[in-house]
Amino acid sequence: MSQLSVGVDVGGTKVAAAAVTGTTILETHERPTVQTSGRHLVDEIEKAAREVIDRAGTPVAVGVGVPSQIDFASGLVVTSVNIPLAGLNLRRELGDRLGLPVYVDNDANCAALAEAYLAVDGPAQHLLMYTVGTGVGGGVVIDGHVFRGATGLGAELGHVVIDANGPECPGNCPNRGCMEALCSGLALERDATRLGHKKPGSPLGRLVSEHGRVTGRQTVEAARGGDPDALELLQKLGTWLGVGISNAINAFEPETIVVGGGLSVAGDLFMPRAIEEARSRALPALVPRVRIELARGGPAAGVIGAALLAAQEQAAAAASTETQTANEGVL
Repeated sequence: MSQLSVGVDVGGTKVAAAAVTGTTILETHERPTVQTSGRHLVDEIEKAAREVIDRAGTPVAVGVGVPSQIDFASGLVVTSVNIPLAGLNLRRELGDRLGLPVYVDNDANCAALAEAYLAVDGPAQHLLMYTVGTGVGGGVVIDGHVFRGATGLGAELGHVVIDANGPECPGNCPNRGCMEALCSGLALERDATRLGHKKPGSPLGRLVSEHGRVTGRQTVEAARGGDPDALELLQKLGTWLGVGISNAINAFEPETIVVGGGLSVAGDLFMPRAIEEARSRALPALVPRVRIELARGGPAAGVIGAALLAAQEQAAAAASTETQTANEGVL
């Protein structure tokens, strides 16, 4: 995993690329996310990757993390949340352009792999990651490798139901009461706006009067300013997050569970409640065996994880080729 690889993290506003060895970033480059078409966005991904390759040298492979559901074996983008890549075989397209092996995965999977390598006494062999931002994403590492399900579309931890009669999911999900419906940035915005309407004289009520709604960021700012209503909403978010985490502990028995994503900057306001709730609900034999904490990689986790994915998959491909060659020699 110490060979040079390139990781690209494609987000709704920027495309970040980095040349990486292990978990050490050598070169970085960012470009805006172009939303006009999939082809134009691939142009920007290619340019970002080429920029760091030109500076750092030729990598063994390139990894790309995207906020999408990916058929991992083929590299086909099956569905995409906020970027125009659905239906495009990104692995083949980018591989043809760069002349290098390319691997494409969900961005939360990439971040989870990075966190496994950044974990205390890592690399962790069994880790789960929740990315709590506008929505709730998830990534699972089992035996040191990303778990994706049968074709690559699995490990959607944010859509695990934690309240069968809960609110409708605000994302691309037909369910209700899933984690994204109860402990995402959109859920926080919904609840803060609703409470602001009920209490027009409160800080949240004044925000509704001025702006028509209360954003998740404004709710966090109000909580930090001492508003009890905003603090209570973040405690409620932490409670629901803890319920989801307890299910993951019981199902996977991981060494580590980490919480990242944009909302994790307010982790001090909800993580203690989440940890308390998770530990009170999980099977007692499993509770002392798991560490629950904020993610360590920060904004760089996406590019580091994509690069680790590329190095890991390319090493596996090389080993498979060597084994096949050896078997053919024996025959």
